[in-house]
Amino acid sequence: MSARLKRQFDCYDRLPPQLREMLANANFDNDATMFAEALDVGISADLLRSRFMSEEAKRLPVDNYVMYGPEHPGAAKSVQEAQLRYFHYTLRRYFWWSKI
Repeated sequence: MSARLKRQFDCYDRLPPQLREMLANANFDNDATMFAEALDVGISADLLRSRFMSEEAKRLPVDNYVMYGPEHPGAAKSVQEAQLRYFHYTLRRYFWWSKI
C-alpha cells in the first residue's frame, strides 16, 4: 500500500463517526486528510458536516444535469460553464443525452 493511501486510511479512522459516514456515502471521493487537518486546527465536526452538506446540495443538481440531462427531476434546467469548471467537469458542449 502506498504511503499516501495509508495516510488517507489513518486520517479516515481518526474522524468522528458522523464525518466518516458522510464521506463514505458521498457522491464523490473526498480527501479524508483535509477533514482530519481541519479538525486538528480546531474546526468543529458539526461545522465541517454542515459546510459539506451545503456543497453537496449545490453539486447535486449539476451532477444530475451532467449525468442524466435537464429532463431529470433533480437536475438543473441549464448549467453555466463556470459551474461545470467549479465542480471539475469537462467543458463538453454535447453530453451523451443530447445525442438521443
